[in-house]
Amino acid sequence: MTTPDRVAVVGAGVSGISAALALHQAGCAVEIFERDDRIGGRVGVAELGDREVLLGGKNIGRGYTRLRALLERLGGTGYEPFGINTSRIVAGKLVSLDSENRTEAMGAVVRMCDWRDLIKLDGIARKVRTTESARFLGSDLARKLARHDDRPLSAHFHRNTADHFLRPITVRMNGAEPDEAYFGNFPVNMGMLIDRFDQPTTGLSTLLARVESIVEIRYRTAVTGITKADGDVLLDLADANGRPTQARYDAVAVCTPAHAAAPLLATLSETLAGLLRSVRYFPATVAVVHYVHDVFAADVRAIALDDQPCSNAGSYGKATRNLVRYTFSGRHGRLTDPTDTEVLDLVADTERRLRNHLGIAPQSSTAAAIRHWPQAYCGYLPHYGDFLDALTAATAPHTGIALAGDYLLGTSLEACCRSGETAAATLLSAPLPQGATR
Repeated sequence: MTTPDRVAVVGAGVSGISAALALHQAGCAVEIFERDDRIGGRVGVAELGDREVLLGGKNIGRGYTRLRALLERLGGTGYEPFGINTSRIVAGKLVSLDSENRTEAMGAVVRMCDWRDLIKLDGIARKVRTTESARFLGSDLARKLARHDDRPLSAHFHRNTADHFLRPITVRMNGAEPDEAYFGNFPVNMGMLIDRFDQPTTGLSTLLARVESIVEIRYRTAVTGITKADGDVLLDLADANGRPTQARYDAVAVCTPAHAAAPLLATLSETLAGLLRSVRYFPATVAVVHYVHDVFAADVRAIALDDQPCSNAGSYGKATRNLVRYTFSGRHGRLTDPTDTEVLDLVADTERRLRNHLGIAPQSSTAAAIRHWPQAYCGYLPHYGDFLDALTAATAPHTGIALAGDYLLGTSLEACCRSGETAAATLLSAPLPQGATR
């Protein structure tokens, strides 16, 4: 077993950053390749007026132990409570679910769910709370529940539970409706629901940017293919002007979503590429809008919406309630390459709905940041443990190549961080191919 000297990391999202830092700490010379012009991937860094905002993941669960350790290595940050705070319209009334108030949250769950489902939900929650591995894809609990994946998640619960309780969770985490999700993957969603969340007091994008001082990042450089020759891993590259080059490495960590990894590995293994192509992804569009005055209140910071393009509208931060984040996802919110004007028209329609639900006056806006992801959310597959086993078997013959991303352990920032660390550990523990360069 020899530590590879030169390692490439494809993708500068959380999984790529995590893999790169672990490899660097082990003594490897690491280069990250990122086709965008900034770090963070689907964290979604964007400018809103004179400040940065995140259009993707931004909240840090208290159970996110590996991600918090990573942020500590990047200089550390304080945290302020954020929690999961969302509301639903149930029987014509606004029902709020706030993870910072357990008693009220349980009361809200009871009102949202059919009473016949409460024991089943409580049993899953207890197992996820007591077994850390149950929060991730492929766990023993997930595999046990996946025996029933011949039917969608919605078929395992009564309609009120599916409509009022499950839908906000599956749409938020996977962009999927309850009839598009599966029971075997639900413990991952439950792990998010029972966690408590903070926001870093140092901007997450600021922390991630510190990676640039540790490892080399080649921005606006696309990896177009991965092959092997003479024991080395060869990367086909294209710069911002489309000019092709090729580079050799001892090993590579492919830290991208499954749909992006598939074409890179197709020449190396069609079996592996086919498995990666099979993973489902759903689109999302996010707009963060700055208003002159607060839109939400301290006790109602978000509302999940049904039967319309906007699935969720909520304040950007616990105190910054004049910044509102609109998410267009789920069956009614799958927009196709929308223009900013089209998105802002949908925002205006959502504003009218919010005024009706919240009883607020019209608010003037001053700026907006918008991002559309054609494949934003990983929706997983049924019988996911079987998929993971097949993926492991297809990857095993290709020493010097490891995978990381949202399709391995889950979509959360913590799951992506852990998948990156696992990819690094795989490359560090595997014997290098005979003839690999030093």
